[in-house]
Amino acid sequence: MDREGNLVGKEDAEAQVRQVYANLTTALEAAGSGLEHVVKLTVYLTDRGDLGAFRTVRDEHQDAENPPACSLVMVAGLVHPDFRIEVDALAVAPSAG
Repeated sequence: MDREGNLVGKEDAEAQVRQVYANLTTALEAAGSGLEHVVKLTVYLTDRGDLGAFRTVRDEHQDAENPPACSLVMVAGLVHPDFRIEVDALAVAPSAG
């Protein structure tokens, strides 16, 4: 969902992954962290064919040579019937030093 609560990319896995990363970036920044501090992702997909779109977008936003640990879970559906992907991220907050 975008900031206004609208579904993004009903039939477009890559558009949904891009929105997931936009939302994740916003949440991490609000917590004083960033994508570079993500240590573990759990990815929920409703269609295994969307894995390529996830990897493409992930590699644009995170270190492709040293990505965070990642688990993939195939699911029959998500909370909204048009959601294709959900990502749970675990990140550390850098010290304020």
